[in-house]
Amino acid sequence: MDARVSFSLTFGHRPGRRTFRAVCLLFLLSATPIFAQTVQPLIDENVVKGPGKAASGKIEYINDSTQTLSVVLEARSFTVSDTGELSYRPLDEGIHAKFSTMSFRIPPKQNFFVFYEASADKLPSWFVVYATFGGFKERTPEGFRIQIQLPHTIYVLPKQELQKDELVVKVVEYRAGEKKVILRVENTGPSFGRVLETDVTSIKDRATQGGFPIFPFSQRQVEIPWEASGNPSKLQLRLAHFKLEQSVANTTP
Repeated sequence: MDARVSFSLTFGHRPGRRTFRAVCLLFLLSATPIFAQTVQPLIDENVVKGPGKAASGKIEYINDSTQTLSVVLEARSFTVSDTGELSYRPLDEGIHAKFSTMSFRIPPKQNFFVFYEASADKLPSWFVVYATFGGFKERTPEGFRIQIQLPHTIYVLPKQELQKDELVVKVVEYRAGEKKVILRVENTGPSFGRVLETDVTSIKDRATQGGFPIFPFSQRQVEIPWEASGNPSKLQLRLAHFKLEQSVANTTP
């Protein structure tokens, strides 16, 4: 039986040339080997002309270790709950993805590119490509082999973007006893949207949190820590083409 060290994607990163680096620390006797692998970009958001139209792209996998590793890819569909929890399933039949390869080896300190084409019968659609890195010589203290999983998420999107009047702030309240702001937003339209940045401010202080996706006809709840002494008063959501502002309600401590 193998022990698997999995690193799951938090669907809150801004798309672009960002990297995901997996680091596994094993305490074996007096040595502490560190294994680091990278996938970039984390997210591809592809805009196509319509259903069935193919998008193309490439994924770069980097092996920063000193040993040759084997990599196996698997494409899976997923659903994100209103609190950001992920559930996976086999790739939906309406999503069609082709890869230049589904398994390969990366020599030490080298990189490898995988090219893909993806289309979907309905837009928007999305799926994740998990890369499982194996072949580590080291084992856990229990003697198990190590595998590291890195995700790359692909979106196939229509030209129509989320509109400002389709994004509704349902709740934004400060819970003083918990020192956090609870935000719940709803996407009332059929388009995929992404909040790039969330700002909560008072007269003197600011708390900024990374963005998150919001899927068609769904709600999303996020928690924003607030450590300042005064109460926050305003929330601002920044998207690619518009901003949304709302006052912050305060609950009784």
